[in-house]
Amino acid sequence: MRTEFEVDPDGALGRALGAARRAVDRADAGRVDAAYETVFELADDVLREAVALDHVAALLALGAVTAAERRCAEYAEPLGHDHVGLRLLRAEVRAAAGDQAGAGADVTAVRAALVGGGALDAEDHARLLRLEGLVAADRGDLPLAERKLTGARAAFLRLDHERGVAGVDGDLLALAVRQGVASAVSDAVAGPPPRTTAEYLLRALALRRELRYGEACRTLQDCLERTRVDPALRFPVLAELVTTAWLTRRPELAARLRPLLVEAAAQAPDPVAARQEADRLFPDGPAGPPGSPRFGRRVEYARRLVLAGRVAEAEELLVELRDQANGDHDAAIWHLTAGEHEWARHRGSGDAAFLDEAVKHWEAAAARASSTALTEVREYALRLLGRALFKLGDDDRADACWVEAHRLEERVARLQGDELRARMLLSAADEHDERIRAAHDAVTDDRRHAVAGIAVAVEHARGATILDVLRSDRPAPPRDLPRVSDLDGAWRWVGGVTRDLPRSQVVWMLHATPDRVHHVVLGRRTIRHWSTPVDRQRLVEAVTGLKAWWGADVLDLGVHTGEFDRCLDRIAGLLGLAPLAAELPPGVDRIAVVAGGVLSDVPFAALVLPDAGGRRLGDRFALSDLPCLSARRPLRRRSRSRRGDRALVVRPPGALPSAAGGGARGEVLAEHLTTAAGLRAELARRPYHRVRIDSHGAHDRDDPDRSWLQLRPAGPAGRLRSDDLRRLDLSRCGTFVLGACESGMANRVGRDEPVGLVRAALEAGAAAVVAARWVADDAVAATVLDRFEHYTRYLPRDVALKRAQDDVVRHRVVVQAHDEAEDAWKPLSDQHHPARWSCWTVYGDPGWQTSAGPVRRALRRTTDHWRRRAAHR
Repeated sequence: MRTEFEVDPDGALGRALGAARRAVDRADAGRVDAAYETVFELADDVLREAVALDHVAALLALGAVTAAERRCAEYAEPLGHDHVGLRLLRAEVRAAAGDQAGAGADVTAVRAALVGGGALDAEDHARLLRLEGLVAADRGDLPLAERKLTGARAAFLRLDHERGVAGVDGDLLALAVRQGVASAVSDAVAGPPPRTTAEYLLRALALRRELRYGEACRTLQDCLERTRVDPALRFPVLAELVTTAWLTRRPELAARLRPLLVEAAAQAPDPVAARQEADRLFPDGPAGPPGSPRFGRRVEYARRLVLAGRVAEAEELLVELRDQANGDHDAAIWHLTAGEHEWARHRGSGDAAFLDEAVKHWEAAAARASSTALTEVREYALRLLGRALFKLGDDDRADACWVEAHRLEERVARLQGDELRARMLLSAADEHDERIRAAHDAVTDDRRHAVAGIAVAVEHARGATILDVLRSDRPAPPRDLPRVSDLDGAWRWVGGVTRDLPRSQVVWMLHATPDRVHHVVLGRRTIRHWSTPVDRQRLVEAVTGLKAWWGADVLDLGVHTGEFDRCLDRIAGLLGLAPLAAELPPGVDRIAVVAGGVLSDVPFAALVLPDAGGRRLGDRFALSDLPCLSARRPLRRRSRSRRGDRALVVRPPGALPSAAGGGARGEVLAEHLTTAAGLRAELARRPYHRVRIDSHGAHDRDDPDRSWLQLRPAGPAGRLRSDDLRRLDLSRCGTFVLGACESGMANRVGRDEPVGLVRAALEAGAAAVVAARWVADDAVAATVLDRFEHYTRYLPRDVALKRAQDDVVRHRVVVQAHDEAEDAWKPLSDQHHPARWSCWTVYGDPGWQTSAGPVRRALRRTTDHWRRRAAHR
């Protein structure tokens, strides 16, 4: 709005007005405000009305909403509180600040004045139509909003008012973007770079509708950094930023923004409504009434009533809102909330009829939320639908819903940058996570016998393709797990897989869902479960931090600075190990660990048990690693057919003397035969029960199938890669020892199945593999592996490895490392540190390697005992 003044340009008023107009052209809101204040003071009573209106309009055009609101309040006294032109301006100012309730009050007052005999010129009438359209849009009355805005556009066109037409076009575009109209969203994204706060907000909303959350977040950050955001507009910018923080699964960012949002709410035109809006953006916000009549806000209030247990109030509000849902968005969120209401009624009464109603509502919500802009609504509706179907016993349909929900989350994640993509995928629950969550809910509903369902759900989450490899020598049906909701079948399965466990051994299954780590301990007639709340992202960060110290060039630094230990302590704290010892049956000193995902990289032997006087898991228990629980029996059968003491040692040229150690037991392969072909020929010529390769090695993180062991000749031509290892004949090999660095490292594919040298050896026929998770010190490696082989003469593999590691930790042997600088052998001062010994793990069957019976094993143990005593005298 611009009023033309006929004043003497050389007079004081003319000069002041010229300064104000020049400030407008420079977009200097501060100088505009000061200059117009001077113009108003110099103007006579005839001009003051026009100056006041022009002053407010100029500030509004520049986005100085707070200053414009303040000037409206100041000019209300001289112009009159019922001044129609000023009320229209104030309504426009409030609408620009997001205060649609205040704008609606002003519009209502203007209409009332017109009924009482007032009049508006054509331009003011067009402005009034536009404002009525914006207020109707805020109420959710989209047909009325479109009708009013279209009428305003036509009125501005008749006046040839380009700025008015452009403003209404922007309103119609924003309305279409809020509705998720694809063409409007594309136009908003492809338009010119934003300049004003309102344009930044529209661009961010359009990007959010296209699921490009990372770009939306950057757009809002640019708005805060590159523009002078008016205090009245700071709240909607921060509110949208908090929304994108939740969508990108960054609760810590939302938490950091919360005090800024509360501060901005206090500066908003309607502080009470803004504070209610701020509370709505956080899960722990109070279930207060909405500050806006908008449909979405009222539905959200109904949802908070449900969460607060005020089910009757929620039902009354949902009934009231049922016929007000306009379009797919409103219908989808109404059905979503109505389903949650029926779910709450079911949980309170146990009546399955409410559960059936919840299913109908969530099916309707998923169907209405079919557009890209409603992907998040559809994903959530499918998750809830899966949970209801699972409770009704329809596991197959539940799985289908969860698979589709996870596919949608993966689709959204792919649209983000690398960092956000990884975070969002970690926070996305797949169908296995949902099964475990559902099984856990059954237990926490005081159905303690449902704990068997958790064990089955965790086993479902582990990959099973390894079973085809293990059963190739003895055909058997594929893994046939019961449905998680079939508790009788779950108990039969648990009893079947544990009945032949040694009394001294349990299986410890672990699985990390996005928000918890679940532990299941299975033994003979024993099943225990506990879980620890933890963000999977934090767990990944902790394990990644530990793995950063696994390289040859940084391991010593991590040990000496204490960072390695701090990483271990952080992981142990997140896992919640305190209940472990209490949950174990008496006499248990062996644990077979079944861990997937990020947990498969955890060196459990090195973790300190809480309240155990600093003792580590490896100090108390003999640990081994299983790919899945169903693999235990096939591996055990394979192991029984491969028992014996005939050993082959492969020591190619270039292996360090300390790595050879001189203590390896068995036939040493001739040096000229230490090639891939020579090893293959030797294994084909004569079966060996134990094979050990002492060499250098490396894990290829990009392609685990290209991980290698260095044989003869030196260099790439002599590398035994994973594919080569698979083709070896290890059909009579019980234990395959990889005396090389990083030999136990693996990449996970499919359902967390590790691919690397260990997997290749199992596929080649070995029953168990001993390998290192990270770079191993040569001297410690030689000592641990030599003594492991010695102890396997009368101990199971896992106990033999523990005993070998105990010897290193407790200095039963003094490890001497070669100091190249002085060409001398010196004791390793920190040989007891877990970084030196806990990298070694038994993968596969932890049972007997020797074919000696109980009597011969006892004689060997006794002889060994007396030899040790004699050596220490």
